[in-house]
Order: sequence, then structure tokens, then C-alpha cells
Amino acid sequence: MSWIVYRGFQPGQFDFGWPVWTLIALWLCVPVLFYFFLAHATYLWRLRKRRRAGPSGNDVAVIVLGDLGHSPRMAYHVRSLVKNGRFVHLCGYLESTLPDFLYDDDTVDLYEIPVIRRRTWMPYLLFAAFKVVAQWWELARLLSTVIDENTEYVLVQNPPSIPVLAVAVFLRKTICPHVKIVVDWHNLNFSVLNLKYRNEKHLAVQLLRNYEKYMGRLADYHFTVTGKLREYLQEEFGIDGTRISVVHDRPSDEFVPLKGNRMETVRELAVLDGFQDADKLIVSATSFTEDEDFGLLVEALKQLDTKLDSRVYVVVTGKGPLQKRFLELVAQNKWSANLIIRNAWLSASDYPKLLQVADAGVSLHYSSSGLDLPMKIVDLFGCGVPVVSMCFPALRELVSEANGLVMKNNSDAAELCDKLYQLLYEVDLRPGALRESTRRWDQEWRNTKIF
Repeated sequence: MSWIVYRGFQPGQFDFGWPVWTLIALWLCVPVLFYFFLAHATYLWRLRKRRRAGPSGNDVAVIVLGDLGHSPRMAYHVRSLVKNGRFVHLCGYLESTLPDFLYDDDTVDLYEIPVIRRRTWMPYLLFAAFKVVAQWWELARLLSTVIDENTEYVLVQNPPSIPVLAVAVFLRKTICPHVKIVVDWHNLNFSVLNLKYRNEKHLAVQLLRNYEKYMGRLADYHFTVTGKLREYLQEEFGIDGTRISVVHDRPSDEFVPLKGNRMETVRELAVLDGFQDADKLIVSATSFTEDEDFGLLVEALKQLDTKLDSRVYVVVTGKGPLQKRFLELVAQNKWSANLIIRNAWLSASDYPKLLQVADAGVSLHYSSSGLDLPMKIVDLFGCGVPVVSMCFPALRELVSEANGLVMKNNSDAAELCDKLYQLLYEVDLRPGALRESTRRWDQEWRNTKIF
């Protein structure tokens, strides 16, 4: 056998270059990858098959693609669901303090959705595309864990609708066929986007409208904040009216008329430093967004300042993208000693106290769609405070001649000035606002008959 000689590996014998070695590595991985995907697909198929029989519990997943601390309506939904014997999985941004009952109740589980923020170097369109993809991944990953065999309903806040509506529908069509999707329509997302373009025929606005329309049709049930919005969903989106329940916003238990001494409450509020019992107080709450015109308010206050012979405090609460512009407008004017304007960010406990001692409220909310209602007015009515409001189609579902004054021309500063003066000195609408304060969330929610 001397002709068999072992020479070993020769230099360069395996020098195929990295492209060949990459192909060899991928080829060797094929069985592993095939097994992994087959096993995963088999598991998901069996999961779907098992769940098609229906839920084995009565849990509800509540999805808010926003800050839970600034989503009072969704918090009220959670509380009502818990009162109705449901276990709630609440998902959303955790950027601010939540109502105490969300922390204390053992039947509420909190899940944080990561906030995706724009980098200064990213163009808007690039960021928007990145955000949608990233949020889709995060929501699909989170909800596929949160939704289990015990989950009967998924309640989704809208807006925002991208991508949360699509994710909910996708999961229901794949591994969660046992759940029913309920959309709580606070407004129309495409109308909010139209604040940027001011053109409903703009391609981006039309795409979002169609997305919202067809995703909405795939949901099982719907809540709307007004009857006008319910009509719109029926007529424009083709959603069956029998599946839509109107649930008007109502104040929480913190927003009630003042029962004690006014000045004792005033002394608890730093923003009212120097306030006397004879002074008047106007309050406006805002997020300083494009659907509110604080330039109009400043012009109206300039005119009001010339009419005053007693002191009036104006407190604008909140913060947002247009806050700096508002403060600049205020600083540009020289105000008399009779008009004191302050901007403050109040805690969840101090804000109701401020409303309780107010003489009048003002809402500059135009409504991007004309179909929603300002929560700030609901809170003011909860404390028995009459309001001056901008006019839009759905407003009369909340504000009447008995509890507030409505603008005829939303851009007329002189009219706003006159209505503020009337509410402070000439007409007494507090009895009507106090009657409105007796209407509460639980009464509205009992009419839903969905859960």
C-alpha cells in the first residue's frame, strides 16, 4: 500500500474567497433555519386553531398610542371595565403621572409602549416612515404577548390610527381570531393631518382617510364622542350604525363644583398668588396645538383690558408646540394692573381646584373635523363653570344657551372680548353649568351595551 501517501491539507487548497465561504455557510444554515421557521409556523398555526374556539376569559386589552396620563377618556373606560368585572391590560406611553386607581387596582396591568422620538438630523418624511415601521414592530411584539386566550376585546383609541389600527386588525386576522376589536373614535386622524396641509385633496390626507376608513370597517364595534361623528362614520365610511355607540365625554369624580370656601382653595394654588376674593378668574386649558388660536385670545384680552375697572386673572394651563409663540404675544403687550395673565402647568390634583374657583372658561378649540368635543369644556362643566367657545358643527351636543356662549365668528377678537365680558359681568350662566355638572361618565357608559 505504499502508493497511498497522506499529504494533508495543501496551502491555498481552501482559498475560495469570502463569497464562496458565505454561500457555503448559508447552505449549511438552511436546515437550521428551515426547522426554526417550520416549528414557529406550526406553533402559530396551532395557536390560531386553538383560539378560534373563542376566548376562555373576559379580559380586555386597551391600546393607547399616546401618553396615558393625558388620556382621561381611556382611563375612564378602564375604570368602567373594571367595575364591570373585567381584567384590563392597559398599554400606552408612560410619560406622566397616571390616576391613582390605575396604579392601585389589582385588575389592571400596565404595559409601556416605547416612545419613538425624532432625531434632529432626520428629515420629517424619513422620520415618519421610520416611526411607522418601528411602532409596527413594537406594537406587534407587545400585543402578541398581551393578548392571550383570556382576551375577549381589544379597545383601540383613534386617533392616532397609524399603525395601531392595522396592527390590531393584522393580529385578529392571524393569531388572535378570538378577539373583537372596538375603536373609540375621539376624532378623525386624517382631519388632524389636514391641519398641516390645509387641503383635503392632498395625497397624504387622502391616503390616511382611506386607511382610516377601511381599517375602521374591519373593527367589530365603535364608540364615538358625538352623534355627529357617528353619522359621519355611517355616511362617509360605510360603517353599520348598529355597531356604533355614542359615548359623550363626561367629567371624572375630581371635577365637581366647589363646596368649601373659595379663598381657602385659592391659597392652595401658587398660580393665583395675589388673588383676592373680589377678583375674577378666566381659565383656558390647552395643548398649544394648531387647532387653537391663541393669537385671537391675546387680541381679545387687549380689548378687554380697556374695559375693566376691576381685576381679572387669566390663567392658561398646559404646554405644547405653540406655547412659546403665545408667551411671546403676551410679552409684546403692556397690560394694565387690572389684567393679569399667567401660563402654568398644574398637577393632576391642582387643576380641578383651579377650575372650581374660576368664574368663566374659554375654549379656543376649533375641532379639525368639527365632529369632536373639547374635553376642557367637559371638565369646566364638571366644576359648574360656564364657558365661551368657538363654534363648530358638533358643539351644540355639549354647549347650550343655558351653560355657555358660542362665537358666531371664530376669528372675531372683538366678539370674543364681548362674550368674555358678558360672562364675567352681565349674564349668569352658572346655574346651567351646575346642572350640566350632574351628568357623569358612568351614566353614559352604561348605555354602550358592548362589554
